[in-house]
Amino acid sequence: MKVNTSILSCVRQAVRNFVPNHLTGYDVPVKLDQNENTAGVPKSVLDHLNDRLQEVSLHRYPTPRQPEIRSALSKLNVWPADGILVGNGTDELLLMLAFSVLEPGRRALYPSPSFYFYDQVVRVAGAEGIEVPLRNDLQYDVDALVRGVEALEPHVVFLCSPNNPTGSTLNEGEIRKVIESTTGLVVLDEAYWEFHGWNGRELLDEYPNLVLLRTFSKAFAMAGLRVGYLLARSELVEQFAKVQQPYPLNRLSSEAALIAIEQHDVFEKAARDTAVERERLYKRLERLEAVTVYPSRANFLAFRTQLGAQKTFEGLRERGVLVRDLGAHTLMRDTLRVGIGTPEENETFLRALNDLLEVAQYRE
Repeated sequence: MKVNTSILSCVRQAVRNFVPNHLTGYDVPVKLDQNENTAGVPKSVLDHLNDRLQEVSLHRYPTPRQPEIRSALSKLNVWPADGILVGNGTDELLLMLAFSVLEPGRRALYPSPSFYFYDQVVRVAGAEGIEVPLRNDLQYDVDALVRGVEALEPHVVFLCSPNNPTGSTLNEGEIRKVIESTTGLVVLDEAYWEFHGWNGRELLDEYPNLVLLRTFSKAFAMAGLRVGYLLARSELVEQFAKVQQPYPLNRLSSEAALIAIEQHDVFEKAARDTAVERERLYKRLERLEAVTVYPSRANFLAFRTQLGAQKTFEGLRERGVLVRDLGAHTLMRDTLRVGIGTPEENETFLRALNDLLEVAQYRE
């Protein structure tokens, strides 16, 4: 029997080459580093879920392909149920899309910086990933995107609007321009659309190569339950479903998603309130001489300080506030991201930042 000297040689080289996306956990009073909806789920919704769970048979497998949720989403989005696929967060749906469309010899194109998982699923599928940098002001370079698509003919184009981690957006005309430049799929990630107020649903009626991704993690405050869904033409969904795991959602997540859809107006109002709070925080940061803050239509803001990212991150953490250091990407060097919390959490963040900057100025 031949003995393998390194069991890791069984693992694909592409996987071994990955640098894990690791986020260090810190125990702090104000956690604003993961774009979570810190207002949480309304008590009325939690009470409704608790009542519903008394009737759920947890010893039974979930219904395959979640017909109840797809039916509810169909009414909410005015889109056929057979053109909807529900998954264990949009992360699972992205992986499913990659396995459905990509393989060695194929290409995918996406903005950079953007959601890190686009690059990962492309490489897991063995395809070539092409990054198109944002402009220096962290806005989309649409002309560069179109040039890249026309020259390289990717099978998939990933777009994120509002973009994570910058908060920048593409308008309807720009999205149309990208879609019309390719014969491949265009996957528009709308994880933060409720904070923006615009989405690409109507574009689905015109473009058969468009796929929309949505999540319950942000505006619906259910990041811990992992529920996402996509909208696309039924013939595409039929193919995507072939590579999805048999039971992507557990019964708890399924019931929570149904209740959230029933009370979507409650969550959408809360998202509008968050957008108002975002603008208030933006204006407060904009007034600080030592801070550069970037416009955003999501539930977070990217910003820089004269202290640099590392000193600012550590100084805020010592004062009980956790933000995200984005410096791993060249374009985001010395840039931080703060999620929009409750008004009280945002005030705590501002006090901590002001204190940090004042102390730094005094020491100079």
